[in-house]
Amino acid sequence: MKVKEISGLKMGKKVLVVSNPEIFSHYGETVLTSLESAGFEPSTHLIPAGEAYKTLDSISGIYDTALDYRLERSSTMLALGGGVIRDITGFAAATWLRGINFVQVPTSLLAMIDASIGGKTGVNHPDGKNLIGAFYQPRLVFHRV
Repeated sequence: MKVKEISGLKMGKKVLVVSNPEIFSHYGETVLTSLESAGFEPSTHLIPAGEAYKTLDSISGIYDTALDYRLERSSTMLALGGGVIRDITGFAAATWLRGINFVQVPTSLLAMIDASIGGKTGVNHPDGKNLIGAFYQPRLVFHRV
């Protein structure tokens, strides 16, 4: 992953990478190494894979990590994964400190297409899918890891 594009956006140094364990096992080391070599200070938050984890509880976990890591208004949340990770991370970025930087690194063809034309973020409510959310565009979308 070439992170010079992120450096050019003049964002803060702290980057919270949100992913699931399976995707992170394939791409996590590459992403973290790339961020570190570009002068960023990455941290990670992993969420189990699947639609069942597209919940406010998952968002709360991201908020806890953001608080522990002291993410600031200039910080970035980076979604490494497919649709569920993208939706959750985008919603968390849209609502943490009333909106911080959001970068997507989609890892499936469908996620790449959605990331290119999307902006829809959110989580499910027990009574319906995607009832809680926001429109929040990423600052940058990588189409290759």
